[in-house]
Amino acid sequence: MRRILCLLMVLGTIAFGGAPVRAADLGVPRYSPPPPPAPVSTWTGFYVGINGGFGGDEFKYPFSEGAVPALGLGATRGTSTLHSSGFLGGVQAGYNWQVAPAWLIGLEADFDGADIDGSATTSANTFSGSVGTKLDWFGTVRGRVGVLVTPATLLYGTGGWAYGHTTSSANFTAFGLEAVASTGHEQNGWTAGAGIEYAITPALSFKTEYLFLDLGSQTIASGVVGGVPFSLGEKTTVHTVKAGLNLKFSGW
Repeated sequence: MRRILCLLMVLGTIAFGGAPVRAADLGVPRYSPPPPPAPVSTWTGFYVGINGGFGGDEFKYPFSEGAVPALGLGATRGTSTLHSSGFLGGVQAGYNWQVAPAWLIGLEADFDGADIDGSATTSANTFSGSVGTKLDWFGTVRGRVGVLVTPATLLYGTGGWAYGHTTSSANFTAFGLEAVASTGHEQNGWTAGAGIEYAITPALSFKTEYLFLDLGSQTIASGVVGGVPFSLGEKTTVHTVKAGLNLKFSGW
């Protein structure tokens, strides 16, 4: 009998003593990891795109004519200017680094075919001439620095190296003698401008951009016509306004 009572006491202790433990266990919430944060948009990444627009400014033609002592004429120097205009279109590629929440730096290169041309006529003393120049193509390699006025809107400034190809033709007349010249030149210079770019989607953006290009000076022709030495140069500057689309390869 004593053994039975001892056994009943042990079973009662286990039954009534273990219940609070199980109840406490049921009250402890299970741990669930927090959901991953939403991806943060960024402009960092490589992109390519297309562009098209309009350009024009002035072709300047510095000229000089030697003295003609027999006629009492001294040497003459001057510059003729003509307005140029035409269309352009091409491609661009670059890389952006978003270095802070609101700041961006980048590199961009572009290449555009162009049909920007003009012509002019100049005369001085016994010399007269006509000249025309066309900008056939140009390209730039530029740095960009911008600020994000909104997470999807970039306002930037840009500048760097510019190069291009011009074709010039000229006709010179002195004392009834005529000389004709036609030449093509590759030129180098600089460019600067600004633009605004808007992210339509995480991978596609639209931009409008202004650039001023100074492609430097060149000599179109020089020589002697009718015993009178002459030279004619050409300086190319162009304002361009264009719009473009960029495709970004690394996702936001």
